[in-house]
Amino acid sequence: MPKAGPVIKPRYVAAILVALCMAPVLRAQPQSALTMAQVDKPESTMKRVLPILLCVLALIQAHTLAWGVAGHRVVSRAAIRALPGDVPPFLARQIDWIGTRSVLADSWRAPSEPFAKAAEDPNHVWYMEQFAFLRQVPRSRDGFMLAVYDEHLRLRASDPAKAALTNIHYTGTLPYAATEGYERLKVAFRTWRELNTKKQDTTFIEQDAAFYLGWMSHYIADGAQPLHTSVNHDGWVGDNPKGYTRDGAIHWQFENTFVDLIDLRESDVQSRIPTAPKKLPDPFAAVLAHLDRAHTRVDHLYQLEKNRAYDDKNSQQGRELVYVCIADAATLLRDLIYTAWMTSADPVPSFDPDDQTNNPKNPRYNPATGSAPPLAPSPR
Repeated sequence: MPKAGPVIKPRYVAAILVALCMAPVLRAQPQSALTMAQVDKPESTMKRVLPILLCVLALIQAHTLAWGVAGHRVVSRAAIRALPGDVPPFLARQIDWIGTRSVLADSWRAPSEPFAKAAEDPNHVWYMEQFAFLRQVPRSRDGFMLAVYDEHLRLRASDPAKAALTNIHYTGTLPYAATEGYERLKVAFRTWRELNTKKQDTTFIEQDAAFYLGWMSHYIADGAQPLHTSVNHDGWVGDNPKGYTRDGAIHWQFENTFVDLIDLRESDVQSRIPTAPKKLPDPFAAVLAHLDRAHTRVDHLYQLEKNRAYDDKNSQQGRELVYVCIADAATLLRDLIYTAWMTSADPVPSFDPDDQTNNPKNPRYNPATGSAPPLAPSPR
């Protein structure tokens, strides 16, 4: 049975949340805008610092942040550095801001905000064993939720224990969150193009695009962590012929302790990102393939733990697994950014009212979800 995620260690939470809370104070505030008079005023400093301290105290019980600050930051920054020259430079100018936003989504998962936590938790995982009954993953978040619920109802009488874990909190919704983030970024790019063409100010839409990018990058990085794709996320469950650890500490040890031990940096993965970006024909399918690749690494991750690789900063196999996962995430993120930018130039198609996704006259309309699922892109 999947177990609840481990509680993050306070010394790391403080560092993470200071970064999260500090960024809004500095957002849209270039260093040159802070005068020496402002810096020298203690009351001005206290006004900026007090909200940060309150934020840290309020969220000190937040749950595990996948990859911690280092992993998420490296994924987002390496992806931006790998962008080609035809992507506007405003993203590169905001690389520090985007790096801080890459851990933001985890701050919405604290028990102190139960509504946000309930909605956000599934977006970080994709436990593939839990929906093996599906022949095909639906191209709709609502459609997926209903398919899982139908299976829950089917199992409720015959296997109530399994039914209790057949729900989106024990399957996850990560590919939907990631693809929704991609589309937000694409809309921001389109708006930027329109404003730029009209020679209007693009400052705020550039900030929006950077925020959406940092937000989306979190899910792409989470999807590269093998333990976010398996019911074995916090120790091996069920039959265990290879004698893998059942200790939930493996999750924290791999994605935080070991990552910090090897001092993960962008330079460790930058050369692993292919030089030429890909314009992805189907971003949703690309995210699913990304999750599939991560899932194939679960067994290897456990075998390395059994060999005590994560206790040794010189473990080449341990380092290689981290580098492969992080580089995979940075590559996909770079390609999603590039695809969003390129497709944002496409004309917005006109829609017949009957083709609107929420119109019951749409031939693909599903009355159970109240919408028609997105179509897969046509092969070109």
